[in-house]
Amino acid sequence: MRCYSQRLTMSLAAVVSLFMVLPAMAEPEPESDGWKFGGSVYLWGAGVKGTDADGNDVDVSFTDILKDLDGGLMGGIAARNGKWTLLADLIYLSIHQETNSTVNIAGSSVKTDVDAKLKGYVSTFGAAYRIIEEEDVTLDLLGGGRYFQLDLDLDVEIGGSKSESSDSYYVLDGIVGGQVLYNLNEKWYVSCYADVGAGDSELTWQVWPGVGYRLDSVDLVAGYRHLAWKTDDGEAIDDISFSGPMIGIKFNF
Repeated sequence: MRCYSQRLTMSLAAVVSLFMVLPAMAEPEPESDGWKFGGSVYLWGAGVKGTDADGNDVDVSFTDILKDLDGGLMGGIAARNGKWTLLADLIYLSIHQETNSTVNIAGSSVKTDVDAKLKGYVSTFGAAYRIIEEEDVTLDLLGGGRYFQLDLDLDVEIGGSKSESSDSYYVLDGIVGGQVLYNLNEKWYVSCYADVGAGDSELTWQVWPGVGYRLDSVDLVAGYRHLAWKTDDGEAIDDISFSGPMIGIKFNF
């Protein structure tokens, strides 16, 4: 049963990543003195790969993840004043999966029902400082943290016997990183965001190269993102990574 719940845990982690706001890309433009605010919304078509604590491989496609999505909320915001940018995002998602099957016990076929509910939270937060600001290129350095939590409620019925269990898994890591942006012309630009960190996990890191196009009030963006954790607690997962294309918008207000 442990392997089953761990596979569901991996699935929720991937869904969390599908809709994650990348905070560094949400920074507002410094048009004047004082605080300026901005945000961003993305769709990430990511699959998940990894290894659980028992050494089993996990490989879940983007299509499989969407089947069990129950709902969710997310939001991200950034505030800029001069060379400094404060940023934060919070994501909540849930998955509900029901499985009916039979198992062979002492030569008899016994009906089994498994009802699993998972809730996931991801929060990324920090502060960035612009160290290069030229006409064609900018470079920001980032320091902050990333929090990831999964809650699992599992109801299992085998024959006439029922059991219920609940479990939670979380990691909190400090991160450092940066983003470089290069303007190709007034409309088009390319960028690359990357961070690395550790704490409750042994290592976490991500990288996202992308391209953007400026409209009057929003930017259209696209790219490819890879996000990974490696843990050493031996409880649920050994390593896990999410990779896939992203599209979205960023805006100022």
